[in-house]
Amino acid sequence: MTEPMSVPFRKYHGTGNDFLVVDETDAERSGLSEFADRRTFAIAHCDRETGAASPGEGRRGADGVLFLGIEDAVDPTRVTMSLVQPDGSTAAMCGNGARVVAAWARDRTGESEFVIETPAGDRRATVDANGRDVTIEMGIPRFDPDGVPVDRSRAADPAVRDDDPDAPLLETEIEGLTVSAVNTGVPHAVAFLDDDRDGGNLALDDVDLDDVDIDDVDLEAVAEPVRHADVFPEGANVNLAQRVEYVPGDGSADDREFDGLVPTYRQRTFERGVEGETRSCGTGAVAIAAVARRTGRVDAETVRSRPPGGELEITVPEEGPATLSGPVVEEGTGELRSRPDVDPDRVADAAPAVDPGGKPGIDSGVDPSVDSDAGPSVDSEEESDPR
Repeated sequence: MTEPMSVPFRKYHGTGNDFLVVDETDAERSGLSEFADRRTFAIAHCDRETGAASPGEGRRGADGVLFLGIEDAVDPTRVTMSLVQPDGSTAAMCGNGARVVAAWARDRTGESEFVIETPAGDRRATVDANGRDVTIEMGIPRFDPDGVPVDRSRAADPAVRDDDPDAPLLETEIEGLTVSAVNTGVPHAVAFLDDDRDGGNLALDDVDLDDVDIDDVDLEAVAEPVRHADVFPEGANVNLAQRVEYVPGDGSADDREFDGLVPTYRQRTFERGVEGETRSCGTGAVAIAAVARRTGRVDAETVRSRPPGGELEITVPEEGPATLSGPVVEEGTGELRSRPDVDPDRVADAAPAVDPGGKPGIDSGVDPSVDSDAGPSVDSEEESDPR
């Protein structure tokens, strides 16, 4: 009897955002060249209860499978990245996933600089000398409705429908949550808790969140309706952010790295494609920083984000691409069945998120002056041209 075919994998996580990594060569050799097979593979092995056992001390399953190809005959080495999510969908970009890609490529080549090819455009990545701190270019955040995308004509709220269809969706109540929409490679809706301005930036019918800690919020309850809101034709990832208020010398955990200069936000993210909360989201961290700048909450280019899985540093300059920096950890290696046994009904019933693909303005941003559709400086006050 023929043994089931298996495929080697490595498992990494970037601040808790964990991924199974499969080399394209191994995937093709193991019968995973077709997307339908990769979709089934991801649905089976990413499951948090029955999926791949961690080769280290991490959790069972994963936030996605990265299929990676490497071309080291060019300088810098080029890596192709394809992410299949737990619901069987693909994503145009994943910030922590791209950082994992760079760490994997360094393990393969010993090099420190790479170009990562994603559906959202090329991304340059640099791995520090320690081999685990990775910085990735994230493109230029887009607020214009076409770039997110946002379609006000589909909104349930007449006030949102009747607003200027070409205006960015900023600090607007959607399904009870006051959000701003931005594309940082994939669509995001960002809401800030206990904001000091005019009664805050979180509006829920039956909940007063003026003094609520971000960890006490039922994220699924407040985020899922926004994730599926009609105003977002391709869905949206939903982020809650809460400013860290340091009191130097008070002995609190948040005082450990206080420098008084870098604005810091705690972060929680409900991810489209995972259809639940993840321990970290790189594109979400960039979205929080970009919206914080655009809405005047911060004027610094550098912002820190603290999702449950660690800390990320984001730079959103007035011109050029945003960057995302943080650690990556390899959990270990193993083998998985390339054709896992999955209930066909489960695969058929999976409701994958829509993959937006690459869009102008969320490309690498290496030379934004040549991209007429690129977004503006994120803290621009010019509303006559929302792009």
